[in-house]
Amino acid sequence: MGLQVPHWIGPSGVHGTGLFAAESVAEGSLLWCYEPGLEMRLCLNELEPDARSTALHYGYVNPLVPSLVVVCGDDARFWNFPPVGSPANAVPSVQLLHGEALIIAARDIAAGEELLIDPSSDADYFRKMSVVAPQLMSDPWLPRAS
Repeated sequence: MGLQVPHWIGPSGVHGTGLFAAESVAEGSLLWCYEPGLEMRLCLNELEPDARSTALHYGYVNPLVPSLVVVCGDDARFWNFPPVGSPANAVPSVQLLHGEALIIAARDIAAGEELLIDPSSDADYFRKMSVVAPQLMSDPWLPRAS
């Protein structure tokens, strides 16, 4: 199943290459769901460093099973996060299929708009975005820049 909406891949104003809606999408519409055979689940600690780096770049770490990275076999691998502090237009739903959250439209999405996935979809978000996790911001034991 994978991506469920007509889309195209193109230059992103957010990061490199992005995923764009080819048609308007109504709030609550199904955008993506895990499909065994199309997507791959890989055990992070079994990957060689180069393979691990590639898998983490194009895939996501399931927040429910952080030892696994899911690499999408379709264009969903080009899904970007919104800029830090900006809202996403695609969010995980509470409904699971094959142990993965369904991704739905958080609001109406215009044709030609980049699809931006909510950070809660990827347990590797903070490393990817080079930001400190909010729960760590107040940790007195973290080293501070002088």
